[in-house]
Amino acid sequence: MLAIALFLAAAATWLVRRNLPDDATPKIPGLSGAVRATFDDRGVATVAAGSWHDALRVQGYLTARDRLFQLELQRRSAEGTLAELFGRAALDLDRKHRTFGFVHVAARAVSLLPSEESGHLGALADGINAFIESHAGRWGLEFAILRTRPRPFTPADALLVLLLMYEDLTTVWPDEVARVANDRLPEEVRRFVFSNVSEDDVPLVPDREALRPPPLPAVPAEQNPAPFETREASLLADGAAGSNNWAVAGFLTASGMPMLAGDPHLPLRMPSIWLPMRFEVEGTRVEGVTLPGLPGVVIGKNDSIAWSFTNLYTDVQDLYRETIEAGRAVRGRGSEPVVVRVEMIPVRGASAERHEVRETSHGPLVTGRFALKWTALDPSKLRLPIVAIDTAKGPEAFDRALDGFLGPAQNAVWASADGHIGWRATGLLPLRRAETDGSVPYDGTDPKNDWKGFLSPRKLPRVVDPPSGWLVTANNRVVGTGFPVPVSSHFWSAARARRIRDLIEESKRSGKKLDRAAMEAIQLDVVSREMRELARAFFPFLPPDLAKLVAAWDGRADTGSVPYLLARTLRRKLAERTLRLWRVQGGNVRLSDERLLDIATADRAAFRRAGLGDKGAAMRLVAEESVRELSSRFGSNRSRWTWGEANRLSAPHPLGLVPGLSFVFDPPRVPMPGGSGVPRVATSSFGQSMRFVVDWGAPDAATLVVPFGVSGHVGAPHRLDQFRYWLAGDPSGAATRLARPAVERTLTFAP
Repeated sequence: MLAIALFLAAAATWLVRRNLPDDATPKIPGLSGAVRATFDDRGVATVAAGSWHDALRVQGYLTARDRLFQLELQRRSAEGTLAELFGRAALDLDRKHRTFGFVHVAARAVSLLPSEESGHLGALADGINAFIESHAGRWGLEFAILRTRPRPFTPADALLVLLLMYEDLTTVWPDEVARVANDRLPEEVRRFVFSNVSEDDVPLVPDREALRPPPLPAVPAEQNPAPFETREASLLADGAAGSNNWAVAGFLTASGMPMLAGDPHLPLRMPSIWLPMRFEVEGTRVEGVTLPGLPGVVIGKNDSIAWSFTNLYTDVQDLYRETIEAGRAVRGRGSEPVVVRVEMIPVRGASAERHEVRETSHGPLVTGRFALKWTALDPSKLRLPIVAIDTAKGPEAFDRALDGFLGPAQNAVWASADGHIGWRATGLLPLRRAETDGSVPYDGTDPKNDWKGFLSPRKLPRVVDPPSGWLVTANNRVVGTGFPVPVSSHFWSAARARRIRDLIEESKRSGKKLDRAAMEAIQLDVVSREMRELARAFFPFLPPDLAKLVAAWDGRADTGSVPYLLARTLRRKLAERTLRLWRVQGGNVRLSDERLLDIATADRAAFRRAGLGDKGAAMRLVAEESVRELSSRFGSNRSRWTWGEANRLSAPHPLGLVPGLSFVFDPPRVPMPGGSGVPRVATSSFGQSMRFVVDWGAPDAATLVVPFGVSGHVGAPHRLDQFRYWLAGDPSGAATRLARPAVERTLTFAP
């Protein structure tokens, strides 16, 4: 037995080492000149080339070298062929993407791209394929275990990566389904449930007049309400979303020059979503993070401008309720045929599944007779002007380049080397029927409900050098009613934006100038005023030991915090009880922090008028149920309850889900500080996908960190070497500094 165990260990070690990145520099088709790639002590590559087409070829090669399995999974996810690798467990995801028809959209879109952009995608694909062809059988441990091989990468595959980002960042149609499911509720209940407007929003485009949040509705009390039941729900299920970015003017900084900070929040995965990289091309240095499968730097800086993005939540999805008679969709007095598309989905270990998709001119039917109109499904609207953004010389050129980026719509916040800061909206903004905003489905039979085109990107709102000295976006309502075209009704709470604004304003009032460490401290801030106030509303109804902790709590979501864990549970239980009593339908409906605070702090009369019963009895019941649930999960010793125990990192590699392979592929399941509604968004599987800080007073001291490392390979030295600094921060900035000398080998790719 010992001999067998030793043999298996030796075989596993050989297999791991065989698939680690090597120093090969094969011929890359189309390379016109020599390209040099150097690596710093974190394995981050600097690609020096005479042209962008050459640089992107080497970017493709290096991306495949470290992240080929990630590229393969992205492609398979978007085209709907994951079940071919993972069996029936992946069928639901494959069905969804087959319904959207991403692979057909991407194939048609390639021929519609501007020649420069299609050339960039072709160059990237050349580099990826050069790695695939030169490393037969050494593509990565995952390929060996799954006994599969990567297909050649195509320009259309890059557009599949873009379409996956569209899906992550613009999917709102389930919210519209939820509104339909609740259309029989009283109007004031629906207005309250689906609103997160507060009296302290942080719009960059102001409102015509101050918006007032909806009042607590008046609801007749039920005679026989159902008993309050505990759901088997995650402690993390109260919602998390989005990203942060902000810029501050030089008069607020220690260096006297503008500063920029950005931390996009996305699902936490192994390997990291982003791949850091630098380029030195045609006299321009660009550095930041790339998105494997796309050309160039997505978030970063060049010699004259630094930028970061957050999701704008522009509503680019509308549902149309179709009336279908004899296989035809009614259109006014006429009709059109419903197109049927049959997709065969290969399934590992089983027969292929037949998947039928029905489509109208509005889009595929995604649920019942609702067709989905979505900018992502229009091949003419896919664009990737990333290199134009990367090479923009100054704010005006940067602004022009962003006009060519059609989506997913983003808040672009920037700071420039010549002393300015700015924000602008990007992407497509549909022009809809007057007096509508797309928040509920349209009648598909009425042609007047069709989109009227899009607002010109040049007319999207923007702000440069505001008197306040700061610009903050955090997926909140950034564009107020002072802008003439409705942008969205799907934005998130302003809690994070308020906290970031307040910390900047606090520094202003105290006369303390911001530096890089202060900007990172804001990114790592875990204080939630909303959770603190909600927990205090329950103070009279809690056991004395917990009440004492709540009374002394400052709202911090530290790993050792008992009150934050309690507050999250109280929040969820109060929301469950409220939605049940109001008979709100749909499992994905959530009450915002603002609305839950309105409920928790309402007086007894308003609470009862809202159909929620006696406030004292209700709050006591919620508190008792919360304590009971936490005792069941974490034991009777309440002093040992901690937020970190509930909020352990869970960022599994796809093969980590296979029994026995988790310890090989997954990162450590460490306790996580932060939560939802705080600048440091952190749930077990969602959070800061990178952190980036630039001070134009010391641009070479810019810092950037990703959750794990640049390599996706088990056993690679740079697979987890950034993890400790992502988790704990880097106050000195030395460990995460972006500009670092080359200390490892140099690879030279010859034409």
